[in-house]
Amino acid sequence: MQNSTNKQNTWFWKRVLFTSVPLILLFAAFAEWVLTRAPREPIAIAAAAISAFLFALLGIRFIPQWMAAWSKKPWLPVRAQEGKRSARKQRMHPMIQLVFYLALFRILLFVLAYTLSLIKQTYTGGLLDHLGIWNQLGTDSQHYLNIAQNGYVNTGDDRLLIVFFPLYPYLVRGVHFFIDNYLVSGLIVSNLCWVFAAYLLYELALLDTDKKGALRALKYLCILPASFLFSAPLSDSLFLLLSVACVYAVRKNLYPVAGIIGFLAAFTRMPGILLFAPACFELVGSIIRERPLKGRDNFWRLKMTGNALSLLLIPAGLLLYLYVNYRVTGSATMFLTYQQENWHQQLGWFFNTMATQVSSATGSFASDIPMLWGLWIPNILYLFASLGIVIAAQNKLRASNVAYFIAYYAVCMGATWLLSAPRYLTAAYPLALALGAITEKKAADRIATVVCIVLFVLYLLAYVNQWYVY
Repeated sequence: MQNSTNKQNTWFWKRVLFTSVPLILLFAAFAEWVLTRAPREPIAIAAAAISAFLFALLGIRFIPQWMAAWSKKPWLPVRAQEGKRSARKQRMHPMIQLVFYLALFRILLFVLAYTLSLIKQTYTGGLLDHLGIWNQLGTDSQHYLNIAQNGYVNTGDDRLLIVFFPLYPYLVRGVHFFIDNYLVSGLIVSNLCWVFAAYLLYELALLDTDKKGALRALKYLCILPASFLFSAPLSDSLFLLLSVACVYAVRKNLYPVAGIIGFLAAFTRMPGILLFAPACFELVGSIIRERPLKGRDNFWRLKMTGNALSLLLIPAGLLLYLYVNYRVTGSATMFLTYQQENWHQQLGWFFNTMATQVSSATGSFASDIPMLWGLWIPNILYLFASLGIVIAAQNKLRASNVAYFIAYYAVCMGATWLLSAPRYLTAAYPLALALGAITEKKAADRIATVVCIVLFVLYLLAYVNQWYVY
């Protein structure tokens, strides 16, 4: 009895410590920001405060999840306790069938984009003549296709393109070897990556939920308002594929495979190194759970050591990108200089980003409607809604997925001049899993589906009309 009481006291004080220290640091950072760098608009400061509160709430609720996941008897979703599922083994949804429907959905998206593009235009050709709407002036698509065609250079304005990671444009160049059109090659790479990323998300969801829950997660990945951007020649679809594949390999205890895939993800986008968080989270949990049973097994220790070393491949992908920087520019960190000087981008606080978005929205409220409704409002809605959705679904999500979202949100939404919040957050796979988890009731599912579809169409309409959708 005394031993049980001591364990409860130890658990309580650990939770207090793990909760209070991050909260104090977050509060100190927010206070310093308010006193030194915050904008003057009260509404911007209020929005930043709300985002900081929601993030803190997510973190507070994550602490017991973290502690439970690293215990000998971890918490698991109820359905996950019934046993792991495989769509192919139980013939729930054969791979070929799902991939076919996902590919068909992508084709219908192209038809919808083409139809919306005709609303303000006279008819000038067929569907294939309108593929240029996926490569609009000022978007990152043009930069990726430029790299695919010309590679990295160290002269002229194109020297700035070193800030875009190499793997996606290299794949586009590879496809261009067979198809003599860079735009079409980019569209093929992006859409193929998305189809298989969506299927793998379904398989990943099946490890923790049932068929209906996995299908809901897959559905929301398809209809999230910014998900149409996965079809554009951008690296996000490839990044999503590699992210989901890396985590799925970890869940299957294929750590060397996860390390290789994570390496490629970190060579696709800088947030790829954040996959180190869920991968290590799962590995440490496995070691804690298995050590009492196999603590004296030398083979087991060797295996765990090998798994840990495999995960070091993930940050190695970023190191390879730094080497590319060095070979092209003579400096391994030149991309940081270009980002700061030409894109005004550097790592900051996510609540400062929220304040910047709200301040910019109030400044363009009456003067620039395309900027307001194409850029600032979608950014603000995604920043708030994604936090709210993950908080609502938190107790139904695996702790490692929550850990990844926390790290991803803090880093990616901390960009000082964020223009692509909807696109970046849609590429964070836990968001779709969270939506699938909180819509178990039919009424909630119907409402969420209608809202997503309406916003999807409106956001796509803004994109094809060349509003400020990045």
